[in-house]
This record gives sequence, C-alpha cells and structure tokens, in this order.
Amino acid sequence: MLLAKSAKDSVGKKQAQYVSNAALALARTAKMPERFVIYDQDYQPRHYFGAKLEPKTGVIHGAGQDTQGYVDYSNLFPADQRPMMHMTYITITAGPEYVDEWRKRTMSALKNLEAQGQKTVLQIGLNMTEGLDDGSGSAKKVKEGTFDEAITHFIDALEAFGVPAYVRIGYEFEGEWNNYSPEGFVEAFQIITDRIREREIKDIATVWCSAGGSAGFISFSELMTYYPGDEYVDWWGVDIFSPEELPHPWLNEFYDLAAQHQKPVMIGEATPRYVGVHKNWMSWVRWYKPFFEMVRDRPEIKAISYINWDWAYWSDALGFEWHDWEDARIQEDDVVKTLYLEELNHDIWLHAKDAEQLTN
Repeated sequence: MLLAKSAKDSVGKKQAQYVSNAALALARTAKMPERFVIYDQDYQPRHYFGAKLEPKTGVIHGAGQDTQGYVDYSNLFPADQRPMMHMTYITITAGPEYVDEWRKRTMSALKNLEAQGQKTVLQIGLNMTEGLDDGSGSAKKVKEGTFDEAITHFIDALEAFGVPAYVRIGYEFEGEWNNYSPEGFVEAFQIITDRIREREIKDIATVWCSAGGSAGFISFSELMTYYPGDEYVDWWGVDIFSPEELPHPWLNEFYDLAAQHQKPVMIGEATPRYVGVHKNWMSWVRWYKPFFEMVRDRPEIKAISYINWDWAYWSDALGFEWHDWEDARIQEDDVVKTLYLEELNHDIWLHAKDAEQLTN
C-alpha cells in the first residue's frame, strides 16, 4: 500500500506526496533522489460506466504475450497479487485449423493456471490480416464471408474457454501495417461482434483498440471514421510503447473522449520500447514512473496489459524488426522489479484473486 508522506515544497507550503516505504528505502539505500519514487498524487478513484466486464472499482492487472512469459511474470508476485488477465493473439485469416490449434494451446494454459489456483481471464488480440502484420488489410473479406468458418471456430473457442474474455477486434486498426480501410474495419468489427452476441456466450466484451503513438497519433476526426458505434463497443483501448508517447496530449484527449462515450479504457499493450529494464534507475524514471503517473491521473483506465518480453529474442523468433526495443522483462533488473512489484501492491490493482468482481 502506498502511503501519503507530507513534505514542504520550495515555497514552504505542505504538499501531499505519495510513496511506499519500501520504494523510499530503496532510493535512499542507492543514494538516488527521492523524487524518483515520489508521486504528486495517489490513484484517482476510478470511473464506473457500467460496461460489460468492467470492475466497479480498481484497475485490472494483466500481462503477456506468450504463455511461458506470462507464467514467468506471474511467478514474480506473491500468490494474491498475480495478474488476472492473460494476453493472447489469434489470426482468423490463417484458417479454422490454425484457430483450433490456438484453442488447444490456450485451453492448456488456462487449465495449468487453474491447477495452480490462479483465476485467469483472457485478453485476445483478434488479427484480421492475411499473415501477421503484412499490410494486406483483409477486414473487408470478413463481410464477403471469406473467413466465416474461422470466425465460427473462434467463437466456439470463446465458449469452450468458459472464462471472461476481452476481444480486441482488429487491434491497432489505424496502423498502416494493417492497411484497414475505415469502412472495411467498421463492417468487420460489427459482423464479428454480432456473431459473438448471437451465440449468447456469457462474459465476452469487445474492445476498440487504437495504435495511438505507433500510428502517429492521427487526428480524432480521422480516428473516429474507424468507430463501429457505441452499441458495438464495450471498451476503448490504446497501446502505449515509447516513452515520448506517455506525456502526449493526444492520450488525454482519447481518455476524455472515451468518458464522453461512457466507455472504460484498457491499455491493451504496454512495454518500455527503446528503454527496457537494464538502465536500472533511469529505466524506472524514463518509462515506468511516467506510465504509472498516467494511470494514477486518469480514472477512465480500468485495465492494463504489460508485455514482459525480451524483444530482441522475439524479433529473431518471429522475424520482426524489434531488435532495438530492448529487454522489458521485469525480472531482469532488481531495481525495476522491486519498484514495479511495490507499485502493483497498491490496493487499486485487481489481481487474479479479484476475478469475481468482473461479473455484472
């Protein structure tokens, strides 16, 4: 739990500051400035919009992206603070057999976590390009029925999992690497949402997830041409990577607009791109502290998913140009790990043990 600490500011007035005793002790031991661990405010009380799978209070603690990475990340935490939400990805354009293989892997992961006493919900990135991120823009083919069988198998999987799931349909929709047209994306999102809802599966929420800074923070007039409509969207989402994205005014406008639409916000993917953990205290100051300051400040944010990856390794494994994204694995630096775990110890965070709060 983070505790309020009184201190005098430069003009002699008392100002509330927020820091945990453990974080403050670490800074003092390392002879680092206390401002590295002190926040100007506590977490703002969360808004509640009554959305599907929205907790009334708190922020869902999530992580990914691969199963073993999720387990390694989870094991960093005490049993009662392990993440609730596990990220996974599926490309429906790869065909029904591919979807079925993903279903088997995901089901196995869920059963293993359940055997360890860890209640888990899913956060699913549903990709609609032919070949991951190849710029083919296949959302329009959803309307044409090209992927009907794969979509059916995907919905079968949602039903079989038997756990709450957040589905980021066509995530990072405005990113040029996806090459979605606004019209094609909107129609695909609506069709997939209708098909999920027709099945009447309990506890499935749709997420409209922007690429944010990775797509250049496009204008909101352009962004909203991709919007399927409030009736089709349960949550808004945005992915956050590089440190310069965190203070960008676009994000605050996005959160404001989400509130106007009465939608909670999920940080669908978050990782310290180009920073990593190995810069020790500077990693914390450059990315982690500003990230948590943003979450503290914006009561619309109700879920985050941290990507606990060594990006160079996965760049080689998957063939993407991620070599300079750095190592984001919390466990690889003692300072980042200590401060990160202490931050997630705040009672605003909802962990696996809190999964029952999602039923509404």
